[in-house]
Amino acid sequence: MLKFTKIVFLFLSLSLVACSSLTQDELNTSADLVVINAKVITLDASNQQAQAVAIRSGKFIKVGSNNEIQALINKETKIIDAKGKTLIPGLNDAHIHMVRAGMYWKYEVRLDEATSISEILQLIGERSQKTPKGTWILTLGGWHPSQIKERRMPTLEELDRVAPNHPVYIQALRDMGQMNSAAIKASKITANSELPGGVTIGKDATGNFNGLIKGFNGQVLALKAFPTPSFEEKVAGLQLVMQDFNQSGLTSVGETFGIGVDEGDYQVLFEAWRRKKMSLRVGLHFPTINHDDAKKWIKSAASSASDDMLLFNGLGEGVLNSAGDGYLPKEFPINNEAKDELAKIVALGAENKINFQFHATLETTMNAMLDSLEKVHQTTPIRDLRITFLHAEQITPSIMARMKKLGMGVQMQNRQSLGSDLMQANWGARAVDIPPVKTVYQSGLPLGGGTDGTTSSSYRPFISMHWLISGKNWRGDIVRPTEKLTREEALKMYTQGSAWFTWEENKKGTIAKHMLADFLILDKDYFTVPEDEIRWLKPVTTVVGGNVVFQMKE
Repeated sequence: MLKFTKIVFLFLSLSLVACSSLTQDELNTSADLVVINAKVITLDASNQQAQAVAIRSGKFIKVGSNNEIQALINKETKIIDAKGKTLIPGLNDAHIHMVRAGMYWKYEVRLDEATSISEILQLIGERSQKTPKGTWILTLGGWHPSQIKERRMPTLEELDRVAPNHPVYIQALRDMGQMNSAAIKASKITANSELPGGVTIGKDATGNFNGLIKGFNGQVLALKAFPTPSFEEKVAGLQLVMQDFNQSGLTSVGETFGIGVDEGDYQVLFEAWRRKKMSLRVGLHFPTINHDDAKKWIKSAASSASDDMLLFNGLGEGVLNSAGDGYLPKEFPINNEAKDELAKIVALGAENKINFQFHATLETTMNAMLDSLEKVHQTTPIRDLRITFLHAEQITPSIMARMKKLGMGVQMQNRQSLGSDLMQANWGARAVDIPPVKTVYQSGLPLGGGTDGTTSSSYRPFISMHWLISGKNWRGDIVRPTEKLTREEALKMYTQGSAWFTWEENKKGTIAKHMLADFLILDKDYFTVPEDEIRWLKPVTTVVGGNVVFQMKE
């Protein structure tokens, strides 16, 4: 374990070589925090690897050798001895749904890394022993039966056996969910219940509801039975999510709220910010449904205050309901009326210098949106807005060329990691080698990393980075045989790449003087650990703005 220590003596024997490498300003400035004896991966072209770093007032003030850093230490400086471990810039999930996750996070048993039914049942059983009877136990996505060896959901009987006195609902992505008997009773769902569109429920031999819920909107049905959290409970839940994100290696995220979050819930994030209770940085986009809704939020975002912890960035990921193509769809036609309304929204945003991030999965969707964007660009330039396509699984070279002319970027998430079977079912042979992460990276288009967690994928960044590097889905099938990144490329995508989308590439994502001091010290070396072990990497220390926000226990 890495520990804090305080220097209680003066360094009287500093070498002249060490002193001569420091500027006068550096000699007159002591550090709040230093890390020594590290393998520092800076991603800074001028200084690619170092041994130590010094931080003051939330920023790096020196990156160099142990000797060079010693001159910045006084009796108040906190010191972390990395003991040879690898230190990398903090990871930035540019597209995630954190606020929604916080609503029920305290009830969740995460199955992101589960490998078998027995492991799932053990986790649920352990939670049932720690929580009062009658308390819900939930898993709201982030896993899928395809990742475990049995390739199936836990059954009602299995869930009853390990948690007979707790309502349990286990949801796999947005495909399906399984309740136990206590949850069925608490939910009051019956074989005759009114169901949301596209949702079906299972029935036993006697025709009664057996706890199985199928369909993208299945969570809407189950949600009605969950405890309704108060505002303060949502704020506390958001802080729990941030802590777990820090523990996984995240120091920044891009938040777009998502399905199930209404305007009142936005205040949960704002309140955490006002109370200075945020342990990671957030780049925020407001979702809208049509032109009138967008007009309201464009005015709000244009006049919003922000800082290094909460940045109001623009609109997205949903900007216009009739143009958003959903989760890995087979097809999604966009008519001319929708294209005209989208152009109207973008024109208004361009006048107010507002950024847009568009949910776009299909080739047809991206081309339709580009028609609207190019139409606006003819009269109101949009190159400086850093407009983004999110997901972009079916992006093509011709789409990339059109995007380059508009100064756009791409954010790709590892939805394929758990959704490759659905891609194959909906897209056939086209599902191979997409999304084309290597082609996009080499094209020079700005490219950011992320997960779309916590429901549509696991939020854990090293699972996503393993997917980028290996070309494998969660269960180990090679689904992108040629579209793979190197370890350095994947790290840049998750740091410098993601920072571009909030205009922060000159503030974070690199370990260099004057950059924000966000970094991780890893339990194993990211660059030398066997490839399939990358997904299991964990930070032993996570630092945001020079503050330790996670420290692994002994």
